[in-house]
Amino acid sequence: SQHLISDTSHISSSLRYLNLDYTNLRGVLTESFFLVPNSLETVKLSGNDLLKGVFPKIHRSNTLLMELDISYTGISGCQFSGTIPDSIGNLTQITELVLSNNHFTDHIPSTISKFKHLTLFDLSSNSFSGEIPDVFSNLQQLRYLYLNDNSFIGSFPSTVLNLTHLATLNLRNNSLSGPLPSNASMLQKLTELELSYNSLNGTIPSWVF
Repeated sequence: SQHLISDTSHISSSLRYLNLDYTNLRGVLTESFFLVPNSLETVKLSGNDLLKGVFPKIHRSNTLLMELDISYTGISGCQFSGTIPDSIGNLTQITELVLSNNHFTDHIPSTISKFKHLTLFDLSSNSFSGEIPDVFSNLQQLRYLYLNDNSFIGSFPSTVLNLTHLATLNLRNNSLSGPLPSNASMLQKLTELELSYNSLNGTIPSWVF
């Protein structure tokens, strides 16, 4: 197979926006793709289901990247520490991160707690497992959180209760259990809550209505 880009020396160093959605790309996404140019702010590779590889290690030089979408591709990861590498935390300026409809497994790396500008986080329709980690309290700009259609276990993630800008929370089709929290007074902007197909129990708290 061929790399998506094997020679990045010809890419303009002033390139900010790159959209290759649904272009029938094939081959392997390599680490070098995110090295040059380091001026990139938006990378869209969605809908290229023949594009393979592991999630590339993210270097500190990629700090300008604000939007990354590799949904609906054939990319899955197992090479680095955790399926999604801890180095993803180097994307400190990221505002939208969409990794849905892939084959990612294992856990959510704790380094996402560095995403202080993140507004959209979509990990839906993968194979993540284990408990949803307490990593969301620093993501105070987060508005849309999609963790649905995975294999998460454990209780309702309590740290999302501090996200005052959160409008959508989708935890559908996991294996979450236990009661919902009794108090979610900080979620004043929540307009969509999707919890179906879990094993939650107890009474429905008043904040849901």
